[in-house]
Amino acid sequence: MNLYRVLGVACVVGTLSVGSVEAEEMFIGRWAATLSACSGFGGSDAKSAALVASGSSVSWYPGNCRIGKMYKLGQAVYIQAHCYGDGGGDVPITLDPKGDRMKVTWNRGKTEELQRCK
Repeated sequence: MNLYRVLGVACVVGTLSVGSVEAEEMFIGRWAATLSACSGFGGSDAKSAALVASGSSVSWYPGNCRIGKMYKLGQAVYIQAHCYGDGGGDVPITLDPKGDRMKVTWNRGKTEELQRCK
C-alpha cells in the first residue's frame, strides 16, 4: 500500500513539474535591439532600452505596464495593458516571439525587432 501511495505522489509531482514548464510563455524575459542595450536600465528609445516582460507586466521605454487582457494567436501575444509614465493609459501591445527574436508593436506604432538578452 505504501508503495502505491509513493508512486501516486511521484506521478502528481511529475505532472506539476511538466505543467509549470509548459506554462512559461515565449515572450517572457529581457529583450533589446542590441546586446549593449541588454545590460542597461532605462533608455530613451527602442534602440537603447531593454523590454522586460513577465506574465503580469511589460516595461519598455514608453512606460511600465500591467497586463490587463491578453490573448494568443499562434506565438503572437496581443495585450491590452494599463500603463504608467509617458504613453500612459490603456495601450495595445503586440509581442511576436520567434526563437531568440521578437517583433514588438507598442500602441500601434512602428514594429521593432528585438533579440533575447542572454
